[in-house]
Amino acid sequence: MSELRLTGLAHAYALKTVLEDIDLVLPAGRILALVGPSGCGKTTLLHLAAGLLTVQTGELRNGFGRPAAIFQQPRLLPWKTTRDNIALGLKAAGLPRAAYRRRADAIGRAVGLDGDALDQFPHQLSGGMQSRAALARALVLEPDLLLMDEPFSALDIGLKAQLYRLLLDHQAARGVAVLMITHDLMEAVRLADSLLVMAPDPGRIVHRFDLGTPAAARDDDFVHRTTAEFLRHGDVRASFGLAPRVSPAATACPREIGTKVGAGGTAQVLPMPAGRKGLAC
Repeated sequence: MSELRLTGLAHAYALKTVLEDIDLVLPAGRILALVGPSGCGKTTLLHLAAGLLTVQTGELRNGFGRPAAIFQQPRLLPWKTTRDNIALGLKAAGLPRAAYRRRADAIGRAVGLDGDALDQFPHQLSGGMQSRAALARALVLEPDLLLMDEPFSALDIGLKAQLYRLLLDHQAARGVAVLMITHDLMEAVRLADSLLVMAPDPGRIVHRFDLGTPAAARDDDFVHRTTAEFLRHGDVRASFGLAPRVSPAATACPREIGTKVGAGGTAQVLPMPAGRKGLAC
């Protein structure tokens, strides 16, 4: 079975180490999300996986034959129509004009672009339509590996939900492996089979979280509840610069017991002094 495997991967720009000791495996048919704060090396890791950067240290084995990438910005060519932007990779692969235009039309309509939108140039499209075109441009290649660098970050919640469903339907139907980069924990929980949390300085993986519930079965309640559970982990909170969680005992209203916070923020439970009754809050 095809897989993307990174072992002991490290990368530096001049004297600045941005990635260190990265190990991960992405098999076919799985969605793996890399989450972490800005500056932790997520995009550099994706560029290495895409072959846009040369591996300096460690090993990267990509067993997939048809990778495609979607970036934060749609990056549509302004002098080409939406249809021709979608068909760009097919044309480069040597498909006849009639064939690549037919496939571009089909995938364009699948992501919600009608004939008028396909005839227009990028500057005539809304931001959401440009994002749909970028997604269609990647999916029309029928990739076995999809690399995504926060392509939904600038979209409204309704459009995000539509594109999430399109992506999941396509991924499930074709068994595509997806490596997605995001700083949005809820997005990762909604889409991914597994989450890897990265911390900065240098970028490294500090926590793994696997979700057993299929993405298609996750409703809003599941996403909110799982994200809250995810944020209970100290490594996750530290990675995003969040304050450590306070023990409920440290903040409870004192009635029959008292509490104090000891060294390192640990809540210690103390008996109330003899003769004292619980205080009303």
